[in-house]
Amino acid sequence: MKGFIQWLLAQRYRPVILAVFLVTVPLMSFVSTALMTLETLRRGGQQGLISAIVATVGASVLGWFWGFSLPGFAFAIGATLLAGVGLGVALRQTGTLALVFQGLLLICLMGATLVSLLWSESLMLMTPIVDQGVSWLRSTGASDDQINGIIEGWDRLFIGFMTLGVFIQLMVPLLLGSWWASLLSPESQFGRQFRELKLGRVLGIPGTLFMAASLVLDGPVIQNLFPLILFGFWFQGVSVVHAWGKARQWSKGVIAAMYILLIPPFTGVTIFALASVGLLDNWINLRAQLHEKA
Repeated sequence: MKGFIQWLLAQRYRPVILAVFLVTVPLMSFVSTALMTLETLRRGGQQGLISAIVATVGASVLGWFWGFSLPGFAFAIGATLLAGVGLGVALRQTGTLALVFQGLLLICLMGATLVSLLWSESLMLMTPIVDQGVSWLRSTGASDDQINGIIEGWDRLFIGFMTLGVFIQLMVPLLLGSWWASLLSPESQFGRQFRELKLGRVLGIPGTLFMAASLVLDGPVIQNLFPLILFGFWFQGVSVVHAWGKARQWSKGVIAAMYILLIPPFTGVTIFALASVGLLDNWINLRAQLHEKA
């Protein structure tokens, strides 16, 4: 991987060309975001911005040839690539993954809260998706009552899961881009910083109180913030497991098992278990004794 990253950065046009093609591939656009993060970390914000703009123009031209609606397509592509530049700039300014992680979660929480309060009828934001979903459900033989019940569930949870999707789409490129950049550094800081991910007291204490409140309250804001806070603690829980694995020299199979258990049917249980570890770490610092022995 290190050799590939060195080859990729040897010429400035290579990350741009790769980003142009990957940003148009479904489920692979996050790699383009990570490429712009890598570009920004290695060459600075100005060069990262130039690369993102050039890649946006290139991808938009491809979209025009393929018959996409140019304004909407170009906006989506530009947002995806410029997000990578923003992540790179934030990481260069703060110097730590934990602070950028906390900042991303806070921004997403504020965005979800604002949208939940301003657009109580969130279903109107997802009409095209709902229409496609209803058609598919009808094709499976679902009754109108069943379809209405599912749509009502979408309406309550759409904003939360949409914002969660944005958060994950930013966190994955942040981790991937910073890891790539660390491969070229004499002393990589990525592993250590990843093992120190945490919400901190500013987000951890309100997050814990929120999780407790969600057991008895069921308002739209509660429902839409719950997935974000859950995954915030999940990332911290994953970090704790990696920290213990590194300190105790666990087998790689143990760490691999943690990720394998995210595959259905164990997904929900694993996510809640790791989120619980992250929540507990905020209160009793499960990594404290590891630092003392280091």
